[in-house]
Amino acid sequence: MTSEILYRVVAVVIGYLLGNFTTGYFLGKSVNVDIQKEGSGGVGMTNTMRTLGWKAGAITFIVDYLKCVLAMFIVYFLFRNSADYIGMIMIYAGIGTILGHNFPAFLKFKGGKGIACSAGLVSIMFPKIFAISLAVFLTVTLISKYVSLGSILGSITYGVCVVVFGQLGWLSMPTFPWLTYPSEYLIEVYIVMLFATALAIFQHRSNIVRLINHNENKISFGKKDKDKK
Repeated sequence: MTSEILYRVVAVVIGYLLGNFTTGYFLGKSVNVDIQKEGSGGVGMTNTMRTLGWKAGAITFIVDYLKCVLAMFIVYFLFRNSADYIGMIMIYAGIGTILGHNFPAFLKFKGGKGIACSAGLVSIMFPKIFAISLAVFLTVTLISKYVSLGSILGSITYGVCVVVFGQLGWLSMPTFPWLTYPSEYLIEVYIVMLFATALAIFQHRSNIVRLINHNENKISFGKKDKDKK
């Protein structure tokens, strides 16, 4: 195994371990609520907000976002002087965090949908694209009241934009060493980020069925809602 492959594997493992800290689950346990038995059973922001209230939902999003950021900067400081391109290793740490959140080992691989973790990955590695994706998410969610629809379209947005921006040479921000995107890494960046998009869509497969059948639940920001997402 070459060192570059090893760096990627280690980055995924670090991300996965941090991703296993499923904030919503632990918040529920702190008030004697098993969030996996409430609403959709998910441990992410939406089900936490419906089950425990908007404050718990906000805390869940923030911590899940930060655990992805933390994983990426752990590998940055570990490998910045040895990896050929540290940005690629950071992306793998972000992917590992999403996988850990979605499929946590201690919860029998039943976690959340990874949107907050994905936001952490995209905001750090593709800040210009994050702004576009966030605008799509907020616009769709506020108009439709479907968090799932906003999440799906926001995820598709960042996947498509990574490829388009990369081909147009708009990804790089030389101010930050991890945002240079050498041309020889672009295909790998595209593949990994499109995998992240595909994973987000896959995790929303039951929501997609409900959206098609017009029985998906809308979000309410003003009260607890224990309906299934």
